[in-house]
Amino acid sequence: MHPPFGRTGRIAGFAAFTEDELAWLYVDPALARRGVGRTLMERALSEMGRPVSIEVLAGNTPALALYESCGFHRTETISGKMPSNEAFPVTVHILELNM
Repeated sequence: MHPPFGRTGRIAGFAAFTEDELAWLYVDPALARRGVGRTLMERALSEMGRPVSIEVLAGNTPALALYESCGFHRTETISGKMPSNEAFPVTVHILELNM
């Protein structure tokens, strides 16, 4: 997906996804709460099938709020080691969108 650009011409954020998983959605912290994440989410969802799943790190309150406001529901919370960096334990919430 083509990244949106801020008024300065710099990349404001990006999303990476497959047919059924939103793998990455990042927004430049300097541009948070300006609609960049929602715009990326809406564009990605328009190109994805259903159901869609997302893994969100516990503690990422802004991301959880965005996803839940877009209709995602928490289905599971799991804890373990971070893939490719097993030194760091993580807890993630699994969210799904079925509509």
